[in-house]
Amino acid sequence: MTEVEVKKTQESLQDRLAQVIELLQRQRVVEDLTHRQEGPNHDRVENLVHRQNLVELQRKLDDLHSADVAYILEALPLDDRLTLWQLVKADRDGDILLEVSDSVRETLIADMDDHELLAAAKEMDADELADLAPELPRDVVHELMEALDTQQRERVRSALSYDEDQVGALMDFEMVTIREDVSLEVVLRYLRRLKELPGHTDKLFVVDYEGILKGVLPIKRLLVNDPEKKVADLMASDTVSFHPDEDAYDAAQAFERYDLISAPVVDKNGKLIGRLTIDEIVDLIREESETEVLNMAGLREEEDIFASVWRSLHNRWAWLAINLITAFIASRVIGLFEGSIEKLVALAAVMQIVAGNGVESANQATT
Repeated sequence: MTEVEVKKTQESLQDRLAQVIELLQRQRVVEDLTHRQEGPNHDRVENLVHRQNLVELQRKLDDLHSADVAYILEALPLDDRLTLWQLVKADRDGDILLEVSDSVRETLIADMDDHELLAAAKEMDADELADLAPELPRDVVHELMEALDTQQRERVRSALSYDEDQVGALMDFEMVTIREDVSLEVVLRYLRRLKELPGHTDKLFVVDYEGILKGVLPIKRLLVNDPEKKVADLMASDTVSFHPDEDAYDAAQAFERYDLISAPVVDKNGKLIGRLTIDEIVDLIREESETEVLNMAGLREEEDIFASVWRSLHNRWAWLAINLITAFIASRVIGLFEGSIEKLVALAAVMQIVAGNGVESANQATT
């Protein structure tokens, strides 16, 4: 996507946000006016106008990508956010919950009952469930685990067993595996029988009958070579792979270094257990960058801009308290040299210059 296309997309999203806000405001105005009026048709008119606004809001939401809906939800005050959240179709709840920020996700989950949470979670893959599970109520997680089949349950437990900064916590379990002793024609027939390929599938993983990774077959090689050729003749056996307990940030550097889109994850015996994809790596890098920016500002976590004052205070008080203490110390030190400052008034002006340059130098060093 070019820079112009990105700009157009962003402008369109901003327009959609403005339209949603306008509809919400119009609905509040109409409701206020109808509440002030009395008459035999009062309830009918109110219900009709209310439904018309909700239908238009829902139609706009249906046209948006889940990530765009998440952006709009994050930009709305809590009451409007929950109003809009109720209009989202149930089969999209899971995707949107994964897209919104942690602080906003907390408000959305609090507004959902157990039945809605279970319905949303059942639409997710194992790796997505592992991402969301820590934020769900325990009884919902327990019921959800009971409803999963054995394979899915083991995958979720496997993903939850790793720390969030390990490869195992990011790996995806949806992948296509093939044997090395078959022809490309057999592989193509096998792929045609699938409903769809997993996202970011740029290569197929070649394994033996015990699941040991033997290599990878890039999709481009599959498409441009003679269908009669064997997989073993075209596969790459020197592929980059990762272990689930490796540091995720090291994996991110490898993705950048080798221009990877996906990569296999193997256990200590070389058995294929999952894969890493570029979307997870991009999310990891973005979250790490956001964390660094928050730490520079003295914030503990990402903050919902519409959160309560007490929530904001909990997030910010520690750094503000440290700054206040250091300010008192600096003031006390300056007070010790009050006599010198009275004799050399120019020192009062120089202090501001020294302090300003000190802060700027610290910012440059941190950057």
